[in-house]
Amino acid sequence: MSSALHAYLIDRIRKQGPMPFAAFMQLALYHPQHGYYTGGRARTGWKGHYVTSPEVDPAFGRLWARAFEQVWDAAGRPAQFDIVEIGPGEGGFAHAALSAMSGPFAAAVRYRLIERVAANQERQRHLLDEFTKVSWHRSVAEAPFAEAGCFFANEVLDNLPVHLVEKSQDKLWELCVEEANGDFITSLRPPSNPELEAFLIRCGIELPDGHRFEVTLAAESLIAHASSRFASGAWIFVDYGMSAEALSARPEGTLLCYSDAGSDDLFLDRVGEKDITVHANWTAVGLALQKAGHEVSGPLLQRDVLRALGLTELHDELRAEWDRTTAAGAGAAALRALSRRQALGVLSDPSGLGGLQVLAGVRGIDAPAFLQPQREETGPQAGLLP
Repeated sequence: MSSALHAYLIDRIRKQGPMPFAAFMQLALYHPQHGYYTGGRARTGWKGHYVTSPEVDPAFGRLWARAFEQVWDAAGRPAQFDIVEIGPGEGGFAHAALSAMSGPFAAAVRYRLIERVAANQERQRHLLDEFTKVSWHRSVAEAPFAEAGCFFANEVLDNLPVHLVEKSQDKLWELCVEEANGDFITSLRPPSNPELEAFLIRCGIELPDGHRFEVTLAAESLIAHASSRFASGAWIFVDYGMSAEALSARPEGTLLCYSDAGSDDLFLDRVGEKDITVHANWTAVGLALQKAGHEVSGPLLQRDVLRALGLTELHDELRAEWDRTTAAGAGAAALRALSRRQALGVLSDPSGLGGLQVLAGVRGIDAPAFLQPQREETGPQAGLLP
């Protein structure tokens, strides 16, 4: 474990008392020097602990560039159009998207990356050095206001700190982290914030006795700040998620940790060396977007959104390239085409990355076509908003 972070947390608990899990998760992931995401190491991609859609193939960013252009077109093709990406990882998504833009749209785009870790930003700057209209900001609130734009968050909601609450003997309790003999333990205490119970009421949840639930106040705050950055445009979230009702039916919640040892639910172990994630609460996200004046689309399966943006046509082009290069005896080119076709299959696989969901809010524009694909209405993807 990160011994420095472990010692810091133990000392803080001894001085200030038990801390809500949300505070523990915040420090485990984002402590300025010792947090999982702030230590400066690559966490996504083939050098990290997990691979997200942008690392699978540049097609992911290029297809989303088409989506951004559709939003720009719906906004009346303004002379300046801001794209704000939060959680840009190693910068691969931004590079792929910017590389795919051309003409008046490319001239209008100002691309803003929200990144507070200096080491991550340095790697992103190196990758994006060829693009001139790119800027970095430490928080969404620091990004300048624009009349029109698009906010994009790929697998960000799952890493925002959450409060954990449990229902026991018909009362609501909050899970807190304490220390015992230099180790972390958990306890149930009265809620630290009246908003925890209010959150359940907003989501229409009556928590069953003995069930744990993740209260995503930080996600609501992010949406409020992001909504203030543009007068019109689209706010797009891509993540694994469920409705509040589906989440409340899971007795242990959805919290998982990822590290070089794989996945587990032991969030008190090796603090600072593990990613800590939860599923997005699409009901809460949709309601927060509605509160900010957005019309909500989704959640939609990522597979269907990417198909609406041209994934199938791209796959067909690669198949034709495979046939052509194979016939010509160009082995390396044929192998590249085959490899990329397989990567597109990963992006569209509903049991994998294709099963990610897309939920968006639009304001001041009509919802673009990619937010209205034909899709299967199954399980927790259907009928989420009350």
